[in-house]
Amino acid sequence: MLSDDLTRLWQGLKPGLLSILTKLFRAAVIMVAALVLYRLISRFIHRIFQVARRDPQREKTLETLLSSAVRYLIYTVAAMMALNQFVNITPIIAGAGVVGLAIGFGAQSLVKDIITGFFIIFEDQFHVGDLVEINGQVTGTVEELGLRMTTVREWSGKKFYIANSEIKTVRNYNRDELRAIVTVTFPFEEDPRRIRTVLEQVCREVEREYHEEFIPDPSGQGLAEPPQIYGVTDIDKTDKGGQFTITARTRTGALWTVERALREKIWQACRDNGIRLAYPTRVYVGNQPGGEEVPAGSNSPML
Repeated sequence: MLSDDLTRLWQGLKPGLLSILTKLFRAAVIMVAALVLYRLISRFIHRIFQVARRDPQREKTLETLLSSAVRYLIYTVAAMMALNQFVNITPIIAGAGVVGLAIGFGAQSLVKDIITGFFIIFEDQFHVGDLVEINGQVTGTVEELGLRMTTVREWSGKKFYIANSEIKTVRNYNRDELRAIVTVTFPFEEDPRRIRTVLEQVCREVEREYHEEFIPDPSGQGLAEPPQIYGVTDIDKTDKGGQFTITARTRTGALWTVERALREKIWQACRDNGIRLAYPTRVYVGNQPGGEEVPAGSNSPML
């Protein structure tokens, strides 16, 4: 009698058990297929970037980004297909759509950050290790570049966390070449021909001492643009005197080194040759110390 009861019980449970086992097997097959598909696509993406590699940092970032997006997409679809083996997921999808819509309205800035971050990476505006100036306010080295946020550390050590959607303008100092521009103003009483001679000597001295910091000429003959006097760039916008400008094309990261060297050597050369640098002065009009004080150029007489 017991064996008959067990047989009948087994006959009753068998269809349901077989159905559950079948669904579990299908769900397992779906998850395994998703894992295999992800690995195949990931290898395919890696192979593509190996063939078309230009900038290792940029390509690695894009490869990681695409692989991550593919992983989330495949695993999400696979989980929904596996869950569909046990329950009807149509109401769940509809509910998720409503919830997602509500979250989307509350997280618009997050979506903007992600979209902006993707285009920053895709367009190669800057990447980790670049020296950048963001929005004309923060200047430093990019330490992290993510889809939502960019972190920049200033020379002083301060670290800034900037939402990608807040990045409006970027000045990147780590592109192929930069041009050092140094201006210096001299009183009108100084002889411009004598000034030019002294500045030429400064240019040649900086060229010799910092030769490796400049861009070489493609032909291999000298430098593409050694330190040189661009000319007199101002005589009427300031009452201090005339302005000379010196330019030079430098390697990435050498801009400030060259500009500091030019300024220091110009200062020293002017002192050695008795040439005055212009600076603002004031004169007193009247015979008493409390007379009217008015600004004047460095060449204004004391009255």
